[in-house]
Amino acid sequence: MKLYIGLVCCCVLLACSKKDKDYEHFLEGGEIVYPGVIANTSYRAGDQRVQLYWNPSPDPNVKEYHILWNNNQDSLVVPAATFNPKDTVRVTIPGLAEYVYSFTVYSYDQNGNRSIPMTVNNVRVYGPVYTNGLLNRAYNADNPYSVSVDGKLTLNFNQPDTINIHTAIRYTNRQDQLATVYIGPTDNSITIDDYKFGTSLDYRSAYVPMVRAIDTFNAPAYSEFPTVTAIVMMDKSKFAAMKLDNDVSDAWGWVMSNLWNGYSNESQGAGFHSADYTAPASFTFDMGQAASLKYFRLWSRASGYYNYGNLKTFELYGSNAPVQNGDWSAWTLMGHFTSHKPSGTPVGTVTEEDKAFQDAGESFDFPAGLPAYRYLRVKVIETWGSTNYCHLMELSFFTEL
Repeated sequence: MKLYIGLVCCCVLLACSKKDKDYEHFLEGGEIVYPGVIANTSYRAGDQRVQLYWNPSPDPNVKEYHILWNNNQDSLVVPAATFNPKDTVRVTIPGLAEYVYSFTVYSYDQNGNRSIPMTVNNVRVYGPVYTNGLLNRAYNADNPYSVSVDGKLTLNFNQPDTINIHTAIRYTNRQDQLATVYIGPTDNSITIDDYKFGTSLDYRSAYVPMVRAIDTFNAPAYSEFPTVTAIVMMDKSKFAAMKLDNDVSDAWGWVMSNLWNGYSNESQGAGFHSADYTAPASFTFDMGQAASLKYFRLWSRASGYYNYGNLKTFELYGSNAPVQNGDWSAWTLMGHFTSHKPSGTPVGTVTEEDKAFQDAGESFDFPAGLPAYRYLRVKVIETWGSTNYCHLMELSFFTEL
């Protein structure tokens, strides 16, 4: 029995002695050193490029970072500039094909030791294939635009895709300059104050493929916006009174320029009142620019609804070369007009409907296809009260843009 125990102890001692030296072949050439590893690796997508970012290792022995991709066929070395793990290292890698990549990052020290790897998988790089699939934001086909009475253009769009960041709209302004405005993804309409009517508009939308992408991607081409046409009021700030030799004069301080001061009701201020005349009588004014007119509105005095010197029957003439002596050969008849009284009651009797109709301003249409005229001349044939004078409050003229 003692012999057996001795043999066993001897074998155990020999075995332990051998295993104590097994590790030595792992340490051939010295102890293995692993530099500190980076943390919180992620990326930001771009156009044929990508930005990797991470928190650096606090290991002060780290000299640089090696980034490998494409099955380790491509690499990039980045010097270590900070050891504060609260900092963020950002590295942009250009010249990449449109693809899904995996990137591996190693920390290296001055002796060439490297850390365990940190891998960023499923890194999407975008390019022409993605760009060619982008569509411009759709405009509102049911109501693509509207024009205000003062000529401001509002464009209407549908709700965009969630990755849309803006849509650029190109147009020509009233100074004949090409201009660009932008509508954001949370807005469905945009107003352009200085659009030159009769010129084209086009637009192109921009997108980001993912949140915090480093590049913006534009749709491949601009799309044309529908042709804008609108009936707008002529700019009254350009109007000016004229007095041809055979025109009627004003009277009672009610001058012709009051016809475009915006006061359509006597409670707001004065209108135009002529001196006494022998019918027919005329008065003339300059619109400041030539236009093919579509219709006009006339506001009469409310102190004498369908009575006194309010216009009943009259004509409107246009010219681009009037002569001071008032020769009618320089003028072209644009239309013969008769004021309408809804009730049809005799002069001196008015209904509430009559009052509401006159207060709203009576609208008169011109014949279609009139030439553009700059100068207008009103010939008063008859007033509602058959007077030898006339008066009215306001005139507004409208043209198609």
